[in-house]
Parts: sequence; C-alpha cells; structure tokens
Amino acid sequence: MYQGKRIEQSAVTFKGRIGGLCLVLLLFAPLLSGCWDSVELNQRAVVAGIGIDMAGESEYEVSLQVIVADEIAGAKARGDTPVVLYREKGKSLFQAIRKASQRIPRTISLAHARLVVIGEKLARHGIGDTLDFLERYTETRLTMKMLIARGETGKDVLATMTAIGRIPANDISGKLELSQNLYAGDYAVSVDDVIRSMSSKGSGPVLTGVEVSGNLEQASRKDNVDNVLPEAVVHINGMGVFQKDRLVRWLDDGQAVGLSLINNKVKSAETTMSCDKKGETVSIETLFSKTHIDSQMERGEPVFVIHLKQTGAIQEAECSINLKSSEVIKRLQEQWAEETKRVILSTVKEVQRTGSDVFGLGLALERRYPKQWKRLSSDWSRYFAESTVRVQVTSVLKHTQSRTNPYSRGEAD
Repeated sequence: MYQGKRIEQSAVTFKGRIGGLCLVLLLFAPLLSGCWDSVELNQRAVVAGIGIDMAGESEYEVSLQVIVADEIAGAKARGDTPVVLYREKGKSLFQAIRKASQRIPRTISLAHARLVVIGEKLARHGIGDTLDFLERYTETRLTMKMLIARGETGKDVLATMTAIGRIPANDISGKLELSQNLYAGDYAVSVDDVIRSMSSKGSGPVLTGVEVSGNLEQASRKDNVDNVLPEAVVHINGMGVFQKDRLVRWLDDGQAVGLSLINNKVKSAETTMSCDKKGETVSIETLFSKTHIDSQMERGEPVFVIHLKQTGAIQEAECSINLKSSEVIKRLQEQWAEETKRVILSTVKEVQRTGSDVFGLGLALERRYPKQWKRLSSDWSRYFAESTVRVQVTSVLKHTQSRTNPYSRGEAD
C-alpha cells in the first residue's frame, strides 16, 4: 500500500512538471512566430545573373545584374531599363559582394540568380576559388547555370540588352536550354556539375561558351533592341574543356556535338551529309541517341569502345534519290553512322591532346578493372591521352516525314 502511494505521488509530480513546461512554452510561443533575420521583398535587390572577372592580377570584379522591380511589374514602369548592372572589385568574391552594398540601396539577394558568367581570362587562370565561394556561400544555389564569356568578360555579356525577354539573364538561360534541345552543339552545365567533375582524377569540367557578337559599345544601350537588326546579340557558342580548374581548349560545331554525343546530352541534333558530287545534301534529325562506354585491357593497356545507338528521320533531301528504296535507306544509314563515327573520333583526338578526361573513361575503367585503375589513376592524364579509343555506331532511319521522294526527282509521291 505504501508503494502504491509513492507511485501516485510520482505521477502527480510528473503531471505538475509537464504542466509547468507547457506553460513556459505558451509564454515563449509569441516570440517564435517570426523570422529574426527576415527581409521584406521591397527591401531586396533581386540578382538575376552574376558576372565574375579578373581585375588586374590579384583582384576580382563582380557584376550583379539586378532586376528593377517597378519596370517588370508594369504598374509603376517609367520606360527605363528593366535591369541595372552593378560592379565592384575586391581581393575576394565575398569582399566584392559586400562592398557592392555601398552602391545598391537594398539587401543583395543572390538566391534567384539563374546563371554565373565567368570571364575567359579568369577561366584560363583558374576557377577553383570561384567554385569554393559559390559552394560555400549560403545564398547561392548549386543549380545555377555556369558559362564562360568567350573572348570577353562576364560584365560585357550581362550588360547586353536583349530583345526577347526583358531580363538578359533569363534570355541567355532560355537560349541555352533551346540550343541544347535542338542543336546539340552545347548543353547546360550547373555549378553542381562542375564541382562533381572536379573530383574525378585526371579530369575537369566542360562549360558552355557565351559570346557577344556585334558592337560592344552599343550592347548596353536601351536602343540596342529598338532596331530590327540589333547592334549586338548574345549567343551561345561552343564548349570549353578544362584541365582541373583551368580552361585549356574550345570545342566548336562538330566537335562540340561529338562531346554531347559521348556524354549522352543529345536530345535532338542535325546531321547534313553530301549525297553526290554536285554538292547536294541530305539532312537528318536525330530523334534518339544513347551512348555506352566499354573498357578493356589489352596487353596491360586500357582500350575503350564507345557504343552509340541512334535513330533519326530525313528532314531535307536536295539530291535526286529514291527514298522508297530499302537499299537507298540502308546506304544512308551506313553513311550517317560513318559520319557520326568521324565526328566522335575527331572530338576524342582533340580532347586527348588536353589530357583532361571529360568523357569519364577513367570511371568506366574503374568500374570494370578496379585493380588496374588503382595502378593507373595516379598518372591518368597521361594514360588517357595515350589510350586507344574505338567507336561503334548503329544508325536507324525511322521515316522520311510526310514525303518520300524529293521534288528533284520530278515524281509524285
């Protein structure tokens, strides 16, 4: 009976403590209802794009493309430019951004930035410190697209007014996505992609190039987009190959397409082939493309085989050929396969000169031959440059769209 009283007293004490704790929580609940570091939207300077360049030999210049909210909203628009580019220099990127607060009347918000544009001079010097800041800084997102200002500065690219899309950063991002979906000569690369590729031995990232063609002096003027033919136009151009964190080579046109093919980035592509000696051509659209890399060891040396399967459709035929003939279609499939093989081998040879394994051949070797990889990994850049790479392409033409024979044959469909 005595033990029962002790249990009852303990239960009463426990209930009393719980009740006291609940009372304390109720007293402090009003203090927890808000964010202590919140900043209202009308007090934020929303940054759409970030440009990073070298200033001299030891300083950075950061360009922030800030959206002018009143011009975007429309109700209070005065007809001014929809963005303003603020620039600041510093010994570090963090210092430059903090110093920019002397020029910008609102709290700088990088959370909505869609892209980072690195000047080519800085890219050739090294982007390791830039990546350290972008990954470490709490406001920046690793999903931001990263580009290289080809032959120019990030400031020049972000300062160019664009006709379609009032915010230049969004215009560039749209061009990048569309080009990746239709042309395959380039593809979008995020900050996270760059960081991951930097962790592989003997490798480096690849970054999309962006360039301003035309009159740079007129590019930043609002009347640049008032003409049918703008004085300056921003366009996506090529892929930059990095050795570790330094830009070492540009890939253009066919070689850039070859890079996309090997890295499985092709959603759609075009191939134009000659069909006779008169210069007439046949154009094929790639509808599907899938690449697999197989590794082998021959006499103690690594050998790689790139297997590519692709399907397509004939989009244009200038030459007088009978597309109803299975033999003609078979011949075109073989020619398409040979042309694709030539493009891929050209890309491989060009990249091997850099010693940067941007194709992931080392990863394929490590998966299949981990012991051999352990022996070769310490000097993989050299082994990659000397490796034998073979290409096998299987091509299938599914159809010729809504027409078979070209009009040049003078026959009705």
